[in-house]
Amino acid sequence: MASPALKRLRNLHSAIAEICEISGTPGLSYGVVHEGHVLHTDNFGFADIEAKRHATSDTVYYIGSLTKAFTAAAMGVLVEDGITTWETLVHDIFGSDFHFSDQTLTERMSVLDVLSHRMGIQRSNQLWYGNDNTLLIEKSKLVPHIQYLKPVQPFRSTMHYNNWGYALGGEIIEKLSGKSWGAFLEQNLLAPLQMNDTSVKNAPENNLVAKPYTVLDDHSFRLLSPVQVEDGTIMCSSQAIQSTVNDMLKWCQALIKAYNDQQTTGRGHSPNSPIKQIAKQMAGLTPISKPFDSGSAVGMGWVRAQLPTVFGAVGCNPGFVKSMPTVGHGSEEVIIYHQGSMAGYTSSTFLIPNTESAIVVLSNSISLNDCADWVGQMILEALLDIDTPNDYRLYAKESADAHLAKFPSMRKSLEEKKVLNTKPKKLEAYLGIYYNEIRDFFVEIKMNKQSESLELAFQGLDSQVWGLEHYHYDSFLWLMSRDEAVIRSRFPYSPEKLYKLEFVPNKQGDVDSLLWAHDADGPPEQFYRHVQGASNIAVDSPKQLVV
Repeated sequence: MASPALKRLRNLHSAIAEICEISGTPGLSYGVVHEGHVLHTDNFGFADIEAKRHATSDTVYYIGSLTKAFTAAAMGVLVEDGITTWETLVHDIFGSDFHFSDQTLTERMSVLDVLSHRMGIQRSNQLWYGNDNTLLIEKSKLVPHIQYLKPVQPFRSTMHYNNWGYALGGEIIEKLSGKSWGAFLEQNLLAPLQMNDTSVKNAPENNLVAKPYTVLDDHSFRLLSPVQVEDGTIMCSSQAIQSTVNDMLKWCQALIKAYNDQQTTGRGHSPNSPIKQIAKQMAGLTPISKPFDSGSAVGMGWVRAQLPTVFGAVGCNPGFVKSMPTVGHGSEEVIIYHQGSMAGYTSSTFLIPNTESAIVVLSNSISLNDCADWVGQMILEALLDIDTPNDYRLYAKESADAHLAKFPSMRKSLEEKKVLNTKPKKLEAYLGIYYNEIRDFFVEIKMNKQSESLELAFQGLDSQVWGLEHYHYDSFLWLMSRDEAVIRSRFPYSPEKLYKLEFVPNKQGDVDSLLWAHDADGPPEQFYRHVQGASNIAVDSPKQLVV
């Protein structure tokens, strides 16, 4: 006879299917652990639309930033084994030549700071991730790049979510262990937990892997280019893991058992468990700004919250609804959760240590919202038997509608700010290659001979070309439609300032640099022009970005 909890979960099937349809999610799989045992799994739609291959609990999905918890757990192994400590300074690991762009960060940045999203430096996602899942910076340049990233909020203040912290965490693991990040994970976590369908390497064509999709404005699906991130590439330790619902449930069971034991004993290890120092990782270490400031804080690879509360702190949904729902009225359970997203996949995990419960949701689309988050929150309220649960179909609809309106809204906003009746210089005046400060990234400005207009190419790659349109003065836009963005695997969540380049002339009137606000939280960065056969032109008359 089915338990009341199982009946409640089974009753969610049609509502979850509706959220998938509203969101534009072709395939979704979820599983629930309760009281230490697998209670329920369910699957929706297709892992492969073209082959009509249905999603199952053994379908392999990329789990995106759920990878971060594995990286933190790997660091926990090194800490418990006495190889490092959470307070060890980063510059002591990499040597005296290592420094951040800010002296305070160099002197005080610890392993704990790196993994708890409180470094306060630029996110800089646009410089390493390009169109069509292309990685734009080599892993060998990761450490120099993170050293040049500038502070954009006070060190150790509030959460400033940053993939570079976990990229650096992976480098620390490799430096201290002598193994690749992926090899260390496999030896110390995946193999002991018998997560046999979980991988850090991109497998060849595999009928178990869910293909990555996006949804267009007309709600049709488009297959995306394969994911390139894997062990040995930049950002592998931030988002490279592929797994299944069944394997992720094993992971969650082991996490909860180890957490409850280590919370009780105060030790950093548990009998017959590879998971170490987990209570520290799941502690609330870094405050979160509104609306997540009440009862929530970030740990290492996890967010810790107490019901009733607002979820979604590490996903896109808060940006597409007027206000996030308060979850869990009438309950005081502690929830430990995280979300993941990458081009073609979203995911979420919720842990309830007190009842030895866990929820895992995996899906395969850049959808019109974070579908895995809405579904996970719905399952959580059903599992806890909340008397007045939220109607997540309404939130899915609101966020999807707002998402579809975003690109037309950005276009309208830019048009309203445009200064009329201005003309650019001759287009040839802008041609050239524009480098960032450490010359590991450049924007090539070239002429499209067919249209006789300018275009940009990130890192000079043909796969990274976008057309430019004159905006005003020496400013150009590379704003596209939402469909054009997502078809090429770009995340459609960036603010309008990302899509504007401002060319900067010197006193003689020659263009010698450009300003690009590629980071949502900081000022525009200056990229310096290099003309073939000449060195960079010195910038002697910096100019403010015209808006």
